[in-house]
Amino acid sequence: MKKMTGLIIAFSAILIMTMMLVSASDVTYKIRSSVYDNSDVSTPTGDFYWDANSFSGFWFPIKPGLSSEVLYFHNSVNSSSTIQLGDKIAEGNLYYVSKPQMKKTKIGACDDGGAYVVDGIDLKKYYLMGFFGSQHVVMPEESSDLSAGCKPDRIAKILLETDDDVKKQMFSGEEWELAGGWSLIVQQVDVEGSKVWVQLNKDGEGIDSSIVSGDMDLAKQERTYLYKDADDYPVFYCYVDSIFRGMDTDFVVFKYAFLRGDIITIEDGDSYGAFDVEGFEVPAVMGGIDYAGSGSGTVLHTGDDVLLMSNNDDITLNPNKIIDLYGGLYLKTEDTSAPCLKMTLWKTCTITVPGAVQEDENEDAGEEVIVVDLAEGGNEAQTSSSTMDESAVSYDVDNADGDVVQSSVVAPGFELFISLVGLFGASRVRG
Repeated sequence: MKKMTGLIIAFSAILIMTMMLVSASDVTYKIRSSVYDNSDVSTPTGDFYWDANSFSGFWFPIKPGLSSEVLYFHNSVNSSSTIQLGDKIAEGNLYYVSKPQMKKTKIGACDDGGAYVVDGIDLKKYYLMGFFGSQHVVMPEESSDLSAGCKPDRIAKILLETDDDVKKQMFSGEEWELAGGWSLIVQQVDVEGSKVWVQLNKDGEGIDSSIVSGDMDLAKQERTYLYKDADDYPVFYCYVDSIFRGMDTDFVVFKYAFLRGDIITIEDGDSYGAFDVEGFEVPAVMGGIDYAGSGSGTVLHTGDDVLLMSNNDDITLNPNKIIDLYGGLYLKTEDTSAPCLKMTLWKTCTITVPGAVQEDENEDAGEEVIVVDLAEGGNEAQTSSSTMDESAVSYDVDNADGDVVQSSVVAPGFELFISLVGLFGASRVRG
């Protein structure tokens, strides 16, 4: 009896630990820039800026090497010298700039044509930019003509974008929980197995439905389901890769799913923490700045379309000071003696990680969990932070073609549960 009781206690403890490991927890980490140190002879005089090369908290997809964000100090106090401890960054002299960058979409990259037009909307490319570190899609001037330009006054966060090697298999009647309350339902496959009836839901309510063909003889654009808003901006789209119709079951395989959030409208004079929106063009003081990235278009030219903000109050760079900016960004100065100034740019990020163990809330809340230090430069840490920040974790099963097929039926932790049940039963028989 004592042996049985001990086994039950041990089994219960392991089961509780297993449940804790498969639960999701919020993990906080911090990213630090390179150090501005005016006592270093290599520190430039006059103006100074951080970009994605010196601060990986800014948006920077390594492929194809694009970036968009700059935090720029205009040194109006010591223009022939470095910025010094105790200097005042006057109102309007600290700039935050983000420039939209055009690149191919995942669905556009799968087609060799010059356009990928669905219902009058060109899905071949899109404009992306960082907004205080987070990737956002920018609404173009003309959704049917991407070359018309892109003023970054209407942006939206990308909620979901599957990689080109990811396939989503769905059975009739199955619902795919996307993100932000959106979901896609496969209502029915036609008797010939060439078309599928899909429904797009938001917060459980039907928003749109359509019949999409999966005929292999059709162009990829004709096999793409698109839902757009009243202004003809894409909200959600996906591509029907294949349809299977059987005697007892049928399913559809989707690829290249994309979903964005609500549009954020930005206007002159809007405030974002320590910044006010000053306009949508590169100011003359920043003309010619090469702001990182290995791709083309990484130089700011006066008059370029950008989001331009500047500080709405004076900022004094006193020692041992933390200066909040916006969106988890803050400046930090070291406790040094004038005129020596050492300062860094930081970003606090929170991500949800399945399987992470929640820290004790009674522990020191100010203690850092992870610090990504860019004192030596480089962007190696950027991939993991942006991937975890923007992608939902799924459980993948490889198919015969080597592509990844997402499945909603895998439940991690239950294999261990079944094994423990078997172990417990075997022990009982032996007892």
